[in-house]
Amino acid sequence: MIRFWFKLFYAVKFAGIGVFMPYMVIYFIRKDLTNAQVGYLMSLTALAGIIVQPLWGIVSDKFNVTRLLITIGCWVTSGLVFAFTLTDRFEHLLVIVTLSSIVNAPVHSNLVALALSHLESRRKQEEFGKFRLWGSIGFIVATAIAGGLFFEDNLELAVYIYCGSLVVLGLISLQLPDRRISTEVQWADGFKLLAHNRRLRLFLLGLVCLGITVGIGDQYLVVYMNELNATAWIVGSTVAVTAMPEIPLMHYAEKFIRKYGLRITYIVGISALPLRWLLNTLVTDANIALPVQALHGIGLSALLTVGVIYIDSILPKTLRASGQAIYSTSLYGLGPSIGLFVAGLLMSSGSTQTLWIMCLFVSVIGCIIVNRAMQIDDQQPIANHKL
Repeated sequence: MIRFWFKLFYAVKFAGIGVFMPYMVIYFIRKDLTNAQVGYLMSLTALAGIIVQPLWGIVSDKFNVTRLLITIGCWVTSGLVFAFTLTDRFEHLLVIVTLSSIVNAPVHSNLVALALSHLESRRKQEEFGKFRLWGSIGFIVATAIAGGLFFEDNLELAVYIYCGSLVVLGLISLQLPDRRISTEVQWADGFKLLAHNRRLRLFLLGLVCLGITVGIGDQYLVVYMNELNATAWIVGSTVAVTAMPEIPLMHYAEKFIRKYGLRITYIVGISALPLRWLLNTLVTDANIALPVQALHGIGLSALLTVGVIYIDSILPKTLRASGQAIYSTSLYGLGPSIGLFVAGLLMSSGSTQTLWIMCLFVSVIGCIIVNRAMQIDDQQPIANHKL
């Protein structure tokens, strides 16, 4: 039954994200904000979490409040997101976006920590992908429906649905098993993770580069399809297509890892991202652009499952939430905040093609750095977890 609650949480969580997040840029644009202002807001959704997410991870590990942070984060974020509908002023939205990003920051990494802790107790950490794939299923179903319903005139309804999903998530979180750390965790322990692990530092640098492109891809895909004069149903289908490959790949991630190892499986997966950005620069037909976005799902399946398992394997289990917080901060915080800030500036004087060219070069660099990091045999103490 516990496995059911984890799967349900992931399904509802990403269904809510799929309803609203792909349309967030369009939502703010329709509030008559400038492209630069939208860029600031979108970068803030990631930037605000950069500082607080690692802190939330340490709080979770030190005080054993992993599940509590998830519950509070979901409910408070719901109220703040609802406040989007109450104002069109940039200054007010700036404050609301910052606060919502701060309180929502611990939800994802702490959920991963709970799931891995539960699976570890059954010696099945490599099955994490079978939990996470339900998030992809929820995302696909939600985006397929949302494309036709919200893209034209009903974006505010998407906000209400997203708020409702967060309330439901808070209730589901009460059914999840909490984790207990048997050894005392010090405040400095979380900060020492980077200082004492060269492999981790280099790996996260590459991850930031990939995060720059993922953040842009997530938020400007709808804008790109709009430039191609795509119909509402094609827009919704395109967003759904980005997640479709995640379901089979996450389901079979365990077998790929056992056969090819973590590094090869991870590098092959993330290499789909540069290919996607290259094709985005070349494709000008919405019908062709639709299947191209499936490459996103290949890359994300590696980032969201194999990468999570890799980080868990090289860090102490007592700092599980901190490790996942650092991973999430790099991929969803620092990287996207840089990317979306730059994207806002570039979009003021150009089209999305400029963004895809930048994403192509940055993602290639990221793949090279990540591959190098995973080849390093650090002499620092690491967890003795083997798949």
